[in-house]
Amino acid sequence: MRNPDEQCNGAELILSENDSESQHASLLNSVVFIDLETDSGSGKILDFGAIKPNGSRYHSGVLNGFLEFIKGARFICGHNVFAHDLKYLHKEFEDTGLDRVPVIDTLMFSPLLFPQRPYHKLLKDDKLLSQELNNPLNDAGKAMKLLSDECAAFYDISENLRKILFLLLNRQEKFSAFFQLLGFSADDGDLGSLISSEFSGNLCVHASIAEIAHDNPVELSYCLALIHSSDHHSITPPWVFRNFPDVERIMFLLRGRRCADGCTYCNQFTDAVAGLKRYFGYEAFRSYDGKALQEDAVRAVVEKEESILAIFPTGGGKSITFQVPALMAGEAVRALTVVISPLQSLMKDQVDNLEKRQITDALTINGLLHPIERRKSYERVEDGSASIIYLSPESLRSKSIERLLLGRNIARFVIDEAHCFSSWGQDFRVDYLYIGDFIKSLQEQRNTGRTIPVSCFTATAKPQVIEDIKAYFKEKLNLNLRTFSASGRRKNLHFKVVPVGNSNEKYSRLRDLLGAGKCPAIVYVSRTRRAVEIAEKLSQNGIDAKPYHGKMNVKEKTKNQNDFIAGNIRVIVATSAFGMGVDKPDVGLVIHYDISDSLENYIQEAGRAARDEGIEGECYVLFNED
Repeated sequence: MRNPDEQCNGAELILSENDSESQHASLLNSVVFIDLETDSGSGKILDFGAIKPNGSRYHSGVLNGFLEFIKGARFICGHNVFAHDLKYLHKEFEDTGLDRVPVIDTLMFSPLLFPQRPYHKLLKDDKLLSQELNNPLNDAGKAMKLLSDECAAFYDISENLRKILFLLLNRQEKFSAFFQLLGFSADDGDLGSLISSEFSGNLCVHASIAEIAHDNPVELSYCLALIHSSDHHSITPPWVFRNFPDVERIMFLLRGRRCADGCTYCNQFTDAVAGLKRYFGYEAFRSYDGKALQEDAVRAVVEKEESILAIFPTGGGKSITFQVPALMAGEAVRALTVVISPLQSLMKDQVDNLEKRQITDALTINGLLHPIERRKSYERVEDGSASIIYLSPESLRSKSIERLLLGRNIARFVIDEAHCFSSWGQDFRVDYLYIGDFIKSLQEQRNTGRTIPVSCFTATAKPQVIEDIKAYFKEKLNLNLRTFSASGRRKNLHFKVVPVGNSNEKYSRLRDLLGAGKCPAIVYVSRTRRAVEIAEKLSQNGIDAKPYHGKMNVKEKTKNQNDFIAGNIRVIVATSAFGMGVDKPDVGLVIHYDISDSLENYIQEAGRAARDEGIEGECYVLFNED
């Protein structure tokens, strides 16, 4: 047996005269704080820890001594005590009458009273941060410190918010003892009016507050606490989603869909054009042949949570069409948008372009990341500082990725290059066919009652490919994709075919075309070896060029791409592996040294030119009929 009087690292914190929360110490004199260590396999209790605010403590593996120590308590408190400690002590508490003592669980109140990052210094999700492994006495002391801080935090919030929390939670079994300890009460009144007043301008005025408060008081409390925090990167902890899955659905009911009338909140936070201007500085969306297809697609996502299929030309603003709703959802409902993309270079490119605009809400997790970078990306998703995550379809088979996404409120899945779904498409990828299964499994595990919508994007798609995409999501997820289809024509691109004779003449024309202009240029070739040969030859002729192909060393490939994007080299000689991986707006020249293997691929590759609408792009094909 351990010495019952041994020191506890956290016990004295509440008794310190210098502690700003010491004024609440008298409230806790009637509380005994407990914690257990159990064997995860057998469920056997291995160790007991208990502490009282007067400094007395118990640390032993003897059950009877533990029960004797806590006998006479007016309140029992622990961290995650309902899900853990009481489960193992249920019979013993019934036999001794301790089951009639009110229980306070500090876990239940931590997201309500510390909703803003960095949350509470003693907590990581549902765990206490303990300096000593499996020391129940130490954790009992930390629970005491946490409860003291929660008492102080409760009186730091506004009087109206205190009343709202009381009226929502005082009749709930896992919350009522906290209010009993504080001796806090509030007169029953019009709770809906109280919430509307306290959260004026931060909720849609047409949200059914009274109905939600009646049906889901706990979930509403967690949503309101999060909305009340000023940091839009603050999120609901994963354990809340696991225990109260309706939190996600209710957050969307309060703030996730634009009302028909356009109230104060909706006009500011759910208006598509306002979002475009706030994040990207543009006054209006791009039109296609006089049609406002981009704006219509964004409004369908933001205002109605519809699932969509958008067929927009390469360089036609696909990324903004899903980035604006993703950033808006991150701010409004603290949700994560998952973007599935087939190319790692494309993911990095889009994240980098957002960072150039001082938008740091996006990240990618892929095989190119160093383990430290990968861990940091995981942490950013977990702590809420990411609103957009780019993943490859293959990564959805990772259990780590699955656990990561289960811990966040998910706004929607965005599938870029959606033609990869179809065996009729030139770039069919079997891993795309797993996306629907993954989303379905995620929904079933989350059990939120909310269907996760999808947005699919492609630049070119045959009618059969479009039908395949829509049929896939109808069959897998029962989603009807609303289609937005624009012409593939780009007015600022000019196409020319240059007849050439033998290989010497072909190279000579290439060198002349590159030498005539000073703009960034892409040269497409059909073979990896030719990419290296042509780049070396151009460099020898005074034209700064580097190769890029799928079989290159990853480090060299990444460096060459980054040098081209940054303007350190003017010409990149690439195979089609470079086709979907670049979003460099000032490319003025695309030359196909070898013709593409399909018209669809040619449109994709030539579309890398003049993505900035303010410049003209020249697209050449060097062609020999033989």
